[in-house]
Amino acid sequence: MDYYLLVATLSLIFQIAVFVLLLEGYILRKQRRFRLHGIFMLLSVVLHLVMILVIMVPSFVLGVIPLIATHAFDATTILGPVHVAMGTFGVVLGVWIVVGWRLRQSLEFCVPKKKWMRLTLGVWLTSLVAGFLLYLSLSWQLLFG
Repeated sequence: MDYYLLVATLSLIFQIAVFVLLLEGYILRKQRRFRLHGIFMLLSVVLHLVMILVIMVPSFVLGVIPLIATHAFDATTILGPVHVAMGTFGVVLGVWIVVGWRLRQSLEFCVPKKKWMRLTLGVWLTSLVAGFLLYLSLSWQLLFG
């Protein structure tokens, strides 16, 4: 298996695992277990940041930017910047929400940020879909010949 495909596939699997953590956090919120919900969200943001720094930034700089520079409009040149923009916005929102929470017991912080939490989830999902489509556009030849 190609090294870059292996790294991209592991990154995709990891992002799906983070998505599962987010879903579990959502379920915990529905069960009114707000502190545990916050801990799951904190864990999701931290794991996502680690993947961004260790895998995604180097992959974008070494793999996607050269493709954008050499290819006119194709899936990579469109999806790459969309994925980066939405992902950056989503992680900034996520960090802002989690850092502001600081493991508090009280809900008084959460209620005013509810609309921001929903926006963050929507932005993160958009980034996840764009990242999956980018993965397919970059890996299609390797996966399906």
